[in-house]
Amino acid sequence: MHSYAKRFRYFALMALSFCAHNAFAQWEQITPENEVLVSVPSGGEKTVYPSCSLPALPGPEGLAPNPFSFYFEQGESDNLLIYFNGGGACWDDATCLASMQLEFDDNPMSRAAYNPSAVIENTPFISGGIFEDTEENPFQTWSKVFIPYCTGDLHLGSKDTQYVDELGIVTGLPGAEVTLRHRGHDNALVVMQWIKEKLSSNDLSPNKVLLSGSSAGGYGATFNFPYFQSLFGRTKVALFADASLGVISRGFTQTVLNYQGPWGIEDSLPRNFQSLIGNFNHLTLNKQVMLRLAYQYPWNRFAQYSTGTDIVQIQFSKISDQVSRGNLDPTTWGVTESDLGYILGWQLQANASVHALSAFTWNYQFYIGEGTCHMVLNDFCEDNAFPVSSPSPFYNEQSARGISFNEWLYTFATSRRFRENSAAYYQ
Repeated sequence: MHSYAKRFRYFALMALSFCAHNAFAQWEQITPENEVLVSVPSGGEKTVYPSCSLPALPGPEGLAPNPFSFYFEQGESDNLLIYFNGGGACWDDATCLASMQLEFDDNPMSRAAYNPSAVIENTPFISGGIFEDTEENPFQTWSKVFIPYCTGDLHLGSKDTQYVDELGIVTGLPGAEVTLRHRGHDNALVVMQWIKEKLSSNDLSPNKVLLSGSSAGGYGATFNFPYFQSLFGRTKVALFADASLGVISRGFTQTVLNYQGPWGIEDSLPRNFQSLIGNFNHLTLNKQVMLRLAYQYPWNRFAQYSTGTDIVQIQFSKISDQVSRGNLDPTTWGVTESDLGYILGWQLQANASVHALSAFTWNYQFYIGEGTCHMVLNDFCEDNAFPVSSPSPFYNEQSARGISFNEWLYTFATSRRFRENSAAYYQ
């Protein structure tokens, strides 16, 4: 990238991640081949191309390989946690390439619209929270699958798309074309194939399965839920989506969640959602998707979490609107005190959707916490965009009627009978 200091920071973070890897040797890292033949849930086989959006990233000594990998930890219990990691999203020249200029900003709060790296903030070793090996963690003994996110497509893409690097951020050549590999769905299929083989060999035989994800990963878990449920037969998968309440602009739904969009979702979405392509409603997106799952899987259970003023979700709602209005300057996309309309609009839609779902379903619940933090399952309180050491939101969240979040989640995932326990800090 442009700055040697930036390159040094990238490799320093990479080194820290690999040092952490050595400290958590019980995690197995699986790196698939560039082409993999997988069984698809609808029947038959398909060749997929697991990858990050940029298979190589610029570094101080040239391009460094950036292959997609995922991680597995064998637990002591017969339960399984599958987790989709988050990391923003991108869908045009501005969000995919121009926004990377924010990584060079002197302001540490400033970030690109998505994370193209398979390493930085993309491993279980530094995530903490639900992955922490401590007796305080009710999921400590569970087997865990961690799916990194480096494709910018909410884990939904199955398409290579060309963008123009107007500023030369990635290439160093202003105006050059860059092909990004939106292969998040391909990555998910590879993970599913690996789990399927573990199940067939009886290396895995879970009694309880929790499919989860944070931020972009929350959408990945939600939209890929039907595929993962098909792996486990009579074992009912519970879905928990963290910090992903679907408040987005009309322009985003019309261009991205549509046919011939930049991610190719017509080739990746499960049959359950195919009829919604071109018909996603930006005002009721979360309710549309969750209602469909709740009704089509009446014996499964579904839950969501968010803080009441999740600053990152609000920012992405603003970004999607600003881009659709033609504002392609990433330096103007941050949320400020003057953005009261975006803040109140997001709060209104987010709260309306979870309360409607609670009212019209029998297998859904929500937890709305106080504050502005983004994500609860790990130690990234992203209203400052960097890991926090204390307090961990996963272990300390109890702002909704004094209910301990991690106990709330564990009860949701393991109780024999589902009894809704929705809670919000303002109740």
